Amino acid sequence: MESNKKAANTFLDISVFLTGFNKMELLGTGMLETYFNVVMNMNNVALVESFLAESEKILAKNQGNAEKINNEILHKLMPDSLYNGLAKNIITMWYMGNWMNTVINPQSYVQGLIWGVAETHPPGAKQPGYASWASAPNTVK
Repeated sequence: MESNKKAANTFLDISVFLTGFNKMELLGTGMLETYFNVVMNMNNVALVESFLAESEKILAKNQGNAEKINNEILHKLMPDSLYNGLAKNIITMWYMGNWMNTVINPQSYVQGLIWGVAETHPPGAKQPGYASWASAPNTVK
């Protein structure tokens, strides 16, 4: 159980760098446990453990230096030939709420990071509120 908690924490820590969102923003989606379970259940466990071990090494070795962490992620986690593209699938999962083009659950769709990035709401969910259409939308700066 403790190792699973440690693995989930490592998953969260590396997700911060993969998504560009901070821990509180990712935790605020309420999807950490669900997404961690998807990663563990939809992949070879040894592959995920190896990915998380490498992630932990990268984070520990370069603690506090985001540029070095991002550079190592680029070379040691992102290539499709490493970990079967797991890093890219994790990014897609957080942003789109799906795994391999399949929506994980209705909540994952609603909590996708893409909606905040696009400054909109998911169609059919999280409506902006009564008469919100009366206000001009934010403009790109």
